[in-house]
Amino acid sequence: MDRRARTRGDEARDADAGSTLVEVLIATVLMGSAIIVLVTGMSTLFSSSIQNRQATTAGLVARDYAEALVVAVAAVPGTDPWCSTTPYAVAYTAPTGYSVTTTAAGCPVNDTTTPQFQPLVITATSPTGRTETLRVVVRKS
Repeated sequence: MDRRARTRGDEARDADAGSTLVEVLIATVLMGSAIIVLVTGMSTLFSSSIQNRQATTAGLVARDYAEALVVAVAAVPGTDPWCSTTPYAVAYTAPTGYSVTTTAAGCPVNDTTTPQFQPLVITATSPTGRTETLRVVVRKS
C-alpha cells in the first residue's frame, strides 16, 4: 500500500475545497423546479376555488329563484290561470353577473282527470358561464 505522508500543503488544499460550478448549477435547477411546481400548484388551487365558489353561488341562485317562484305561484288568485308557458312573474334579482332562465313544459288540461302540475327547469349561469340546473314542479294547490 502506498501511504503517503500528509503535509501541510495537502491540508490547506482540502480546506480550500468548495462546491464546483456544476454542483451549484444542479442545486439551482432543483430549487427553481421546486418553486415552479409550488407556484403552479397554488395557481391551480386558486382557480379551482373560484370555479367552485361560482358553481355553489349559481346553485344558491337557482334555489333562491325557486323559492321566489313558490311565492309568485301562491300569490295567483284561485280564479286566475295558475299555469304559464311564459316565464312566471317572479320578484327575484340575481346577484351581479349571474342570470336565471326558466324553461316550462306545456300546461295541463284543466279538468279533474288530468294531474295539475307543470315541470319547470331553472338554470342559473355564473359570470364565467358555469351553469347549475334545478328541476322543479309547479302544481295547483
